[in-house]
Amino acid sequence: MFSTNIIIELDHIDTIVNHEWITDFHKGNSNHQEQLAIKRRDAILDDPYRFMSFGGDQLDLILAGDPRYRDQAVMIKTRGSQMDAFDEFWNDMFIEQARYLSDFGMEKIWYEQWGNHEWNSRVMDEDSFKRWCLTHGTTYLGSKGFVGVDIKFKDKTLMKKTMFVNHGAGGGNPDTALQQLTVNVEADIYEMGHLHVPLGKKEDVLYYNEKTGKWDTKERILINGGCFTTAVRDGTSQWMEEKGNKLKISKPGTMTVSFDAYKGTMNYHG
Repeated sequence: MFSTNIIIELDHIDTIVNHEWITDFHKGNSNHQEQLAIKRRDAILDDPYRFMSFGGDQLDLILAGDPRYRDQAVMIKTRGSQMDAFDEFWNDMFIEQARYLSDFGMEKIWYEQWGNHEWNSRVMDEDSFKRWCLTHGTTYLGSKGFVGVDIKFKDKTLMKKTMFVNHGAGGGNPDTALQQLTVNVEADIYEMGHLHVPLGKKEDVLYYNEKTGKWDTKERILINGGCFTTAVRDGTSQWMEEKGNKLKISKPGTMTVSFDAYKGTMNYHG
């Protein structure tokens, strides 16, 4: 399992830090929602304190020879072409990543995970994916990982939070899948992708407060990051329609966690 530490230096003590998950992008799929992708990319680029991560399934990678392949469902039909299209679309963000590291010692893109469409594909191994992350200038975080977030003002820590992030695999109810993330794992934020449903919830948990010497409660946030593709397409028969009796919904959208270090609070929104 991988981990990384993110340090954010605020320009003002009350600046809000936003972290938006870009997960299940599925570049190459015919159902990819290009206009949503443009809108979210530009919003992140336009806000200096809106950060992002890639949560897996950047590419679709269901290509000829795969039993799930349906010609009409695939718009970009080779791995290399999907990678090139992804890199071209996010090029300005990768430039910003390099600038943030050089000018501020911060990362605009906190990490990059690989998802089941990458690790289950017959055309991409982990070493290839790691090398691809190197070309982006991003931190590779595997399929599961921990992220430490340290938000500072004038080099003094105002807030520290931990995130447990997981691309996910299999099916099931998103609420159940999110709760399963918390088993044997301690974090302030739990995030997964894969199930293609933007979803967020807050819970209170009990803990021992060392400052007061008493029990206390604290919030934790559970997030499913959403996706950039619909599940079905008019006039086309696709794998998801053929695989079983139950149709699954894929709702395009993203989720964002906001950190208000000055007030010591965090929230989420779609």
